Amino acid sequence: MKQDNQNKIDFPKIGAPATRALEAAGYTRLEQLTKISEAELGQLHGMGPKALGILRETLKQKGLSFKAGSANDTPKKKKGSPVSRTDKVDEFLENLSHPLKAEIEAVRSIIKGVNKDINEEIKWKAPSFNYKGEYLVTFNLRDEKRVHLVFHNPMIAKVKSELLEGDYKDRRMAYFTDMKDVKAKKALLEKALKELIKLQK
Repeated sequence: MKQDNQNKIDFPKIGAPATRALEAAGYTRLEQLTKISEAELGQLHGMGPKALGILRETLKQKGLSFKAGSANDTPKKKKGSPVSRTDKVDEFLENLSHPLKAEIEAVRSIIKGVNKDINEEIKWKAPSFNYKGEYLVTFNLRDEKRVHLVFHNPMIAKVKSELLEGDYKDRRMAYFTDMKDVKAKKALLEKALKELIKLQK
């Protein structure tokens, strides 16, 4: 995608979590960061002090700076921000036409309940979940015969679980056929996610 290429060219090397945080927030050009304060930017999951420092220096070199604001500012969570995009996911699912919509909602609830720092957004035209900027899992809604989850974090290959299918280098799949199957696999899904999150630390 052109947007991704533009992002890679325009932003300095700040690490994958911080880059994903910017992408999720809709920032594709360095100049856009002049419209947000450093305190607000620091609220994005995945944006650490080191990344902020690199961005600050890069802006300075170009004669730019973050929007003026106190370092002690506690910004409100913006509607649709990566801090909380639940409103967008709610709206998306409300308009979703899928034979297993209730099961999708149930699986979504299980995923969100695993850890308070799991955030959700719409990625690849489907609900997607990340932990502090690191993507965990995304629904594949093209599959209408079952609930299809794609664990697209490379660390998932280290998680051993009977829930996970596939021997790909950087991803695994999980499937749920109906609500009974969702309930039966709830503990397996929770355990797999907890192990994956532990590997991010």
